[in-house]
Amino acid sequence: MCGICGFLHVEGDPVDAGLGARMTELLRHRGPEGEGHLEVPGQPPPSVYLGHRRLKIIDLSDAARQPLANEDGTVWVTFNGEIYNFLGLREALERRGHRFRSHSDTETIVHAYEEFGDDAIARLDGMFALAIWDGRKRRLLLARDRSGKKPLYHAFDGRSFAFGSEIKALLACPWVRHEPNPERLGEYLLFGYVRAPETLYKGIQQLPPGCMLAVEGGAVRGPTRYWTLRRGITPETECIPADEAARRVRELLTQAVERRLLSDVPLGALLSGGLDSTIVVGIMSRLMRVPVRTFTVGFSDEPTYDERRYAAIAARAFGTQHTEFVVRTDAMSLMRRLLWHHDQPYGDSSAIPTFQVSRLARQHVTVVLNGDGGDEVFGGYERFWAALWAARMPGFVGGIGGAIARALPRDHGYFGVRRRLERFVARSGEPPLDRYLDWTSIFGTGAAAALLKPEVAAADGVAGVYAAIRAAYAGNGHRALLDQLLEVNFSTYLPDDLHVKVDRMSMANSLESRSPMLDTALVEFAATLPPGLKIRGGQLKYVLKRAFRDLVPPELLHRRKHGFGVPVDRWFRHELKDTARELLLEPDSRLRAYLEPEAVGRVFDEHARGTAAHGQRLWTLMNLELWLRMLEDGSLWKPMAEGSDGELEAVARAS
Repeated sequence: MCGICGFLHVEGDPVDAGLGARMTELLRHRGPEGEGHLEVPGQPPPSVYLGHRRLKIIDLSDAARQPLANEDGTVWVTFNGEIYNFLGLREALERRGHRFRSHSDTETIVHAYEEFGDDAIARLDGMFALAIWDGRKRRLLLARDRSGKKPLYHAFDGRSFAFGSEIKALLACPWVRHEPNPERLGEYLLFGYVRAPETLYKGIQQLPPGCMLAVEGGAVRGPTRYWTLRRGITPETECIPADEAARRVRELLTQAVERRLLSDVPLGALLSGGLDSTIVVGIMSRLMRVPVRTFTVGFSDEPTYDERRYAAIAARAFGTQHTEFVVRTDAMSLMRRLLWHHDQPYGDSSAIPTFQVSRLARQHVTVVLNGDGGDEVFGGYERFWAALWAARMPGFVGGIGGAIARALPRDHGYFGVRRRLERFVARSGEPPLDRYLDWTSIFGTGAAAALLKPEVAAADGVAGVYAAIRAAYAGNGHRALLDQLLEVNFSTYLPDDLHVKVDRMSMANSLESRSPMLDTALVEFAATLPPGLKIRGGQLKYVLKRAFRDLVPPELLHRRKHGFGVPVDRWFRHELKDTARELLLEPDSRLRAYLEPEAVGRVFDEHARGTAAHGQRLWTLMNLELWLRMLEDGSLWKPMAEGSDGELEAVARAS
């Protein structure tokens, strides 16, 4: 895993190697084991700089150093990720006469591009973000993997183009603006992230998953899509027996795990005790000759968020070498660091345990496998089942449910009944997709609109966010409701929340994280299965459970879905209460330029009094406030010293 960056001057301006070095240095955490660069003078135009930070995974020799060229030096690549089918591609390219100087997957990319041009990208199976410089055509090509595991951002002012694995590298460029984009604030309040291709910066965009973009002839061409996940039952899967579907799922996932075990450095797995990571570790234990190194994190002061007991069950079942991490709740000590790595506000507080378990794992291994993607591929979120049930529910039931919810006491545990019932009955009677989006939102359209100042709300159009999502997936109306919801989730939450969290928090610790549940062949097969094989009789991920019912311990096979969360509701009534008041409510709050102070105050007061549970909302607002401050003082594009802001108190335990 690595960090990539670079720039291109359309008119061939001299290459500022110092600027390139600063951009590359800001990505050191993504690749602390080496640096490389390429300078291309603008005679003829354009001029180009490619930068690379290296984390050695496959072929640890200098022969695999990037940027890496083809035989005659006319094609260069800087690449972040892993290509899992590179051995087969390499063999085919060697038969066509291409000569390889290394054993890395990176070199396969340049030769595949020589042979197939842009069509080479669709032949790569893996997680990747890359930039290819074609010196013959004076052309720069960017590409990103199918589901968006690896990030790639870019900015263009008409004369100069910049790109990088993280936004901070672009912010080092003098032509890139350092301004918030108010038009996207409403979307951030809704979901805690901004959907590709937009960001919360004016003039900075991200390349969408499964897309390519070219800079040639003084213009940016694209993005163009090279892959689309096609959902819907096929003739082969329309009447497929459950056992046959399960057999095929098991076969494909086992192959996916096996491909991801290729590494020249120590390898382990993140183990939460949930179904998906348990299956991955179970497969690893059968494929590896040594015990699997596994890692988990828990909260000693909040039992409903602590999964160590379940992870330990899986670890014992598979004989892993298991290490657990106990996290104390000093969350604020890490907030600046997490924001620096995310580059923009990020509302998912589970970034905290993800960062800590990645830090723990990196003390022992360089690569980990995870269970990410199982919920997105096989229908594992309770909100999917809730949407299917709500679509058949008479409208009047919502009023009854609301009355019941108000009569229930509040609790702050992960499975708080009142909080979940309130969300379920909200927007009762509205279209299923709108209700689903509201369940996934942090503030909801009404609350978000109330927060934004009129001039910001007019520019943003909060209600228009849902409308834009509906329009983007209007063509899915003929599909089953579950397939529609899976498609929206796969195209928004997965790349713009889940992948962002895992990539930034693992790479913050120079750790590579691989996701076999998102293997291309597995994803494409699962997308063709009938909805009844994913959710059946209220059972989530039915076919996946059927496929591995002999492998997963009984205590975990039908365990209720439990997300990777943190107890923010309790934190903001105790440990973080004073800090939140100081950041959000004082006269110098930067949020006052965009949000109504009275509305922010209501959110804080309702939570402090216990009349509402707004912990996640307060976390989202605090991220926005702190980002505005860091943008103002310039610390977002300056190197951050390791440990400069303190860390969470933690205890590691091995077994």
